[in-house]
Amino acid sequence: MSDSVIVAVVGGLLGGSAVAALINQVGEAIRAKQHRSATEEKEEDAELKALKTGLKWVLYDRIRYLGLNYLKAGKIDFDDRRILNEMHNSYHNGLDGNGDLDNIMDAVNHLPLK
Repeated sequence: MSDSVIVAVVGGLLGGSAVAALINQVGEAIRAKQHRSATEEKEEDAELKALKTGLKWVLYDRIRYLGLNYLKAGKIDFDDRRILNEMHNSYHNGLDGNGDLDNIMDAVNHLPLK
């Protein structure tokens, strides 16, 4: 049941123009609060989306940079490989990465361990 219907029913039950006006004002305040909350929620969603996008690009850049450096060196440490794979997993699965780094990661995972 919508707020306006509730306001109309309660106003009708209680009668009197002063009470109806007061109930109408309460209903308007509730609707304003709901609208404000929805607006704030949209702003928070936009901020979270921007943060997610920024983190995605930072991880992309870092994974690419490290991966290319390990490939250039021709070897990788076990812990470095584990950490790089965790970063890639976060980028690819957690942040919906597009797979651009899969080739680099495949090559890194085939490097000999030092």
